[in-house]
Amino acid sequence: MIEENQPSEEKFTGIANFQPKAPRFKPELGYGGQLAILIGLIGAGIVLGGIVSIPIWMGMTHTSILDMQKNMFNPAYANAMKMVQLVSTLFSFFLPAFVYARVVNKKPLKHLGFITTISSRQVFLVVIIATAGLFLSGALAELNQIIPIPKNWAAYFHKLEDDYSDQVLIMAKMKSFGDFLFTLIVIALVPAIVEESLFRGALQQILVKWFRNAWIGIIVTSIIFSAIHMSYYGFLPRAALGLILGFLYYYSKNIWLNILAHFLNNGIAVTSLYWDNIKGKFSKESMDDTTFPWYLGVLALVFIIGLMNEYRKECIKLGCQNIDNTISPSDNPFE
Repeated sequence: MIEENQPSEEKFTGIANFQPKAPRFKPELGYGGQLAILIGLIGAGIVLGGIVSIPIWMGMTHTSILDMQKNMFNPAYANAMKMVQLVSTLFSFFLPAFVYARVVNKKPLKHLGFITTISSRQVFLVVIIATAGLFLSGALAELNQIIPIPKNWAAYFHKLEDDYSDQVLIMAKMKSFGDFLFTLIVIALVPAIVEESLFRGALQQILVKWFRNAWIGIIVTSIIFSAIHMSYYGFLPRAALGLILGFLYYYSKNIWLNILAHFLNNGIAVTSLYWDNIKGKFSKESMDDTTFPWYLGVLALVFIIGLMNEYRKECIKLGCQNIDNTISPSDNPFE
């Protein structure tokens, strides 16, 4: 596949300067068709995940499916809840992404970005960017809370947040190091893999090429990524995380780096909750204490932009702009 306007070694002055156009060719299956297939597969995956989760829940809890909604808030069924979460995310996120990638490409994992082009400097920069992103997210969480909205909206959104916190409170109850590792896998590692595969490996690639503009594609993907979590008071932090993850993937085309950044974001939170468990301070209040002053968010943003520029330069040095992990005109995805 031939790419147009590939980035050169010119002096880089900002993320916005890096705007290579999408290839002029059109794949045999248009981007609108690809998006429709992906959406359909997500719907099917959600239904299938729910069906598969039922016998798992019943087998682990020995309760009726009719009482599942009520018992999901019972701490005695925490492990069953974690397994249901694990299965449902695999079916709802990774399976649709993989099947979609197989429809449009003979090498689905490569299409999603599971490639081996990587450097230690990329990894180092991703770790620092992900850490700085926590401060940006914390400042945006503070901003999200003070944005005025109608009282009835606020009551509804607070109810959603409380329900979510109650579920996390149960799943994040860790009595041993083994519980910590299991929770780390379910809440941090698996979501990082499956969500990055779907949102960056599949959806973002479609939108960036469809819109022929990296910024628009990444922003729209980030909005969808945040909205799908159904959290108003976490919308801005997750949207910001989505933007960071979007550019990490756009420059490197390597989903492993995204998984690392996403895992660090989730894993630090899980580790903090585990530490609270050990100290006997684990509560809903400790979970909500994740905001930072606005000035730390501004400093973090400046820091992230500078680091992202260095990350982009490292990607150019590795030749990531020449990596083509999507469908080429000569491929027939239906063979």
